Amino acid sequence: MNTTSLSPEIVKLHDTACDRGQETYADPSTGYIVLTRIAHEKRGTCCGNACRHCPYEWQNVKQRGGTLLSLIIVMLLSLPFTSFSQQRFAFDTVHSFVPGSGQRTGQGPTFFPRNILTGPSPSARADVPSTDPREICSLGLGGSITLGLRSKVIVDGPGADVTIFENAFYYNGGKIFAEPARIELSADGITWKQVPFDSLTLQGLAGVSPTLDPNATSPATSGGTHIDLAIAGIDSVRWIRLTDVTQIVLSNRSSPFYDPTLSGFDLDVILAWHYVDRAFELFIEHDFQRDVARIGAADESVFEVFATSGERIVQESLNPGFHSVSLGDLAPGCYFVVARSGQVWQTMKVQR
Repeated sequence: MNTTSLSPEIVKLHDTACDRGQETYADPSTGYIVLTRIAHEKRGTCCGNACRHCPYEWQNVKQRGGTLLSLIIVMLLSLPFTSFSQQRFAFDTVHSFVPGSGQRTGQGPTFFPRNILTGPSPSARADVPSTDPREICSLGLGGSITLGLRSKVIVDGPGADVTIFENAFYYNGGKIFAEPARIELSADGITWKQVPFDSLTLQGLAGVSPTLDPNATSPATSGGTHIDLAIAGIDSVRWIRLTDVTQIVLSNRSSPFYDPTLSGFDLDVILAWHYVDRAFELFIEHDFQRDVARIGAADESVFEVFATSGERIVQESLNPGFHSVSLGDLAPGCYFVVARSGQVWQTMKVQR
């Protein structure tokens, strides 16, 4: 293995993984899973794909000039896809929520956001809507919500990679009660790619396909709105933004989906089944329901709480990984909560 072209960070990650007997580690820049020397030694020979940590000096690599391309291909081929039949993974983070007008089911703090981070609703069927606020959250007309994955990255696998479940159902002899939402995808939460849609057929919109079986072990039988990243033209996704566009149906009485009782998109859950663990950077967030600060860092970090006067009230060293630190002992007031790792800082304001 030639380590002269690798950064010290990569060498450290690889050596640490090998010391732990691991066959893979996550690249901190891309989130892709990379094979370690241990995995290659188990193979026994050079595979010819110019792997980053090949212990066989690339004996079977035909064109060394294609190093970068070959490396990318190998990293992609080594991604440990988790199939829908093995484990479904629900989006676990609400980045933002701007309710629209009208319907407000499931928006209150009693149920939100837990009601859209689990599921699909066990009572949902093709001809049975789910209206339980413990299971759905109504966006309202024109409302918008952005959900993300804290520790996973959705990648392109065979077929559908994501399913969005909503309160769509069949009625009146086969008519679909559809409250559509525009779908936008992002790998970083900054740059977005909108899924194209047809405003007449509603193809390309969420909230049009009823839930067939909430316990299905295949996207082909689950129902809901499926997204294939290959068709959407994006190679990875961590954030999905849904914006209610039910008004395009309400404004067209000749639409096959028209119904005067439509009141806006009702989100049940977003599920992913082609995903990998991501190499995460430092983050901190406030879990209001449990009154804890959640911190994640790839390296050792420090957790601190400051009063508005500048007095440091709490200081705690944390090992790499994810942590939940209780804020319940803080007196009522305003605080600045800080997580820092090396030269990277994340700060949030907490009102108690």
